[in-house]
Amino acid sequence: MRVVERVERIKPFYVMEFLEIAKAKEKEGIDIIHMEVGEPDFDVSKEIKEKAHEGIEKNIFHYTHSLGMVELREAISEYYRNVEGLYVSPERIIITSGTSGAFLLLFLCLLDQTKTLVFSDPGYPCYRNLAILCGSKILPIPVDEKTNYMITPESLEAFGAKPDVLVLASPSNPTGTVYTEEIIREVYEYLKEGGGILIVDEIYKDLIYDCEIKTALSISDEIIVVNGFSKTHAMTGFRVGWMVVPSHLVKPIQKCSQNVFICPPSISQYAALCAFSSKEQLLAVKKEFKRRRDFLVKELLSLGFSIPYLPQGAFYIYAGIEKWKMDSMDFCRRALSEAHVAITPGYDFGDYQAQTHVRFSYAQKMDKIEEGTKRLKAWLKTIT
Repeated sequence: MRVVERVERIKPFYVMEFLEIAKAKEKEGIDIIHMEVGEPDFDVSKEIKEKAHEGIEKNIFHYTHSLGMVELREAISEYYRNVEGLYVSPERIIITSGTSGAFLLLFLCLLDQTKTLVFSDPGYPCYRNLAILCGSKILPIPVDEKTNYMITPESLEAFGAKPDVLVLASPSNPTGTVYTEEIIREVYEYLKEGGGILIVDEIYKDLIYDCEIKTALSISDEIIVVNGFSKTHAMTGFRVGWMVVPSHLVKPIQKCSQNVFICPPSISQYAALCAFSSKEQLLAVKKEFKRRRDFLVKELLSLGFSIPYLPQGAFYIYAGIEKWKMDSMDFCRRALSEAHVAITPGYDFGDYQAQTHVRFSYAQKMDKIEEGTKRLKAWLKTIT
């Protein structure tokens, strides 16, 4: 039996392929510096660990509400009140199996073969692939340093884009772009005129370094926001995220969630109840990531990489490799096999200028980043 066409159309998740190759090399005894995967290197807080243990002791192993534990939805509502000064009803908050689960549920409800999803290129690859799996048409919008890698109403007009759904990521992966409130508002107004829906991915929102940006929810209740605990609280394996949606979408999403997931993971939800209490750790994490960013940007520029936009958030640097006149896939394969440094080719994030760009993750400890830049320096001398 042939695999269905929509699965054939989706691309591999190259960062995971490079990670798997790197892990195989490590099994052979080769030391690899991981600058490919976007997974925080720090540990889950003591409070979250203790809460998870408490959940196990209390036998919190059964199905929860399909929309998520009421207590966690209320805690997230309180987070928006305390941090954003904004009231968000717990009834509009839906807990999901990671933010990937949130996007799958949203796309199942909002996209089909008659709809078009618009997103930036470069951008997070799962937007494209999940939309294809839902049978949707897709329209990547090329972005570069001219707009600080942001989609604007002008760029939408230039492509004649009439999005049914548009996803903005702020901060974005792979560029670290942070959308200003003004741009988000302008894009929202542009979409509203044509009946389109705006989704803002805020998974990295608490990792913004050089400015203060309010949640897109402060602009309109009709904007959908997706967020989670993976990046800010090092809870990647817990698989727990959330989304805030307009009231009329809650029931349709709930029907899909009941059938696809039944409910989010119970222990993960219970552990997340105290995630917002570890404010000091989050501040320390932000400070450390900013230190790593500043170091790595300086080092990469000195090695000959081009970085036309200083990332304002997340923990990635999208760098140009034009100097070496090499395709990014070949560049990353050689860096891994010859320098033993794992980085991600631009092809993971789209097609626009993908052959001339690579992504560095600085989610590794500083000593690993320092070693990685030393290895790259020595290796690059051999290919120039």
